[in-house]
Amino acid sequence: MGIANKRKAKILAALLTLFAVTQGIAAPAQPSPTPNKEIDAKSQDFLEDDWASDGRGEDSWADEPWGEEESSAIEWRGFSEFGQGVFRSASPSPDGNSLNEWRNQISASGYLGEHYLSSKVELLYDDVDDNNLQIKWRELYIDSPITENISSRIGQQVLTWGTGDFVFLNDFFPKNWQSMFSGRDDEYLKAPSASAKFSYYSDSFNADIVWTPEFHSDIYIRGERFAYAHPAYPEPTVERLQVEQPKRTASNGQLAARLSKTHQSIEYAAYFYRGLYTQPNSFNPETGQQYFVGLNAYGASIRSPLAGGIANAEFSYWQSRDDTDGSNPFVPNSQIKTLIGFEREIIANFTAGIQWFSELNLDHQAAKQNSLDNGSLPNRWHHNLTLRLNYLAMQQKLTWSLFAFYSPDENDFYLKPKINYRHSDQWNFTLGANEFNGDSQQQWGQFEPSSNVYFRIRYSF
Repeated sequence: MGIANKRKAKILAALLTLFAVTQGIAAPAQPSPTPNKEIDAKSQDFLEDDWASDGRGEDSWADEPWGEEESSAIEWRGFSEFGQGVFRSASPSPDGNSLNEWRNQISASGYLGEHYLSSKVELLYDDVDDNNLQIKWRELYIDSPITENISSRIGQQVLTWGTGDFVFLNDFFPKNWQSMFSGRDDEYLKAPSASAKFSYYSDSFNADIVWTPEFHSDIYIRGERFAYAHPAYPEPTVERLQVEQPKRTASNGQLAARLSKTHQSIEYAAYFYRGLYTQPNSFNPETGQQYFVGLNAYGASIRSPLAGGIANAEFSYWQSRDDTDGSNPFVPNSQIKTLIGFEREIIANFTAGIQWFSELNLDHQAAKQNSLDNGSLPNRWHHNLTLRLNYLAMQQKLTWSLFAFYSPDENDFYLKPKINYRHSDQWNFTLGANEFNGDSQQQWGQFEPSSNVYFRIRYSF
């Protein structure tokens, strides 16, 4: 091993040691059950996963000649960002701000022989969080070839798949709903997990298997930062949600798999998941606490060019393992979830996208017969319509955007308008809002007291 390689090996060893040490530092508090509606900012190139945070793409292994990479210099990057958000009106939230933080990130990546290493560590001062000062690993993984057609990625990583835009049917990797509602950058909706990902590539199909030995839940809304609806209270409350955390056992780990193939510009995929619901949406009447229950999911998706744009459709069957017949009023019903969407550029620099997302609660009649309070029982059918508008101006330095959720059956909505100005490669400014409206016990209406406006300033280096 040459001197350069020895130096890189020492740097990697130091990063791994620091990772092990910082695991003892408390992670941000876990938040409260919100509807499982999620975010996936679409790329114009529909064959790439936009969440891939290393700039190489989740599926980049297929194009890389393993064994031909020479050791290269480590690439260092970073940024410092200040964010401030305030509630639009009087809010029951325990803090006067929806966002008040200073985030600093340093990243290092490069090849060590045929292995690709990536690390991103953040020092965060969050005045709203229970843990004000945090050191967190956004990434710390190693990509390695196993055979000519099989590769692995092991370590702390951000994962995603599926075709939805802010809606996830077959993606059970952890989400940070506090970030979405407070106005952080969209990438922070996707939370990292310590996982092992194995990928197989061939002319016939591609396959991915992800094993997460220790269960990673969503960072859900629980009263720490935002108020939420609770059956015990007539209005949204900031009483901390009491949650039974699952045991750290192999049986509570998460296994996800995807088979995919692209043929004549059409992308097909099938999905499988076995683990727990990623939010504590079950209730234990003996302890008075929410808890996580078992879930199996089976799904498929298709994405294709159509009429000058990109069309997508996705399906998922969520099998609630602890309530197979719908008779347990404290455990969610099994569900069928469907999504159809379309996105295209309407005129130069102006893009629009729409989605229709539906959930069918199976065994709804059994759930109704056994429910203690039919008023809090979910509708048999639940729908969400989404709209995304993006306009680029000033030589694409200024971005005007709007993302909107609207539920026709509950008649409530969630709006995310945002303006972003890229002054230079170093300076970036963002101004936005999170606006909720509807009945206090509904999906989006419960967050109406937490409507907020925010701004962020980022300096990259």
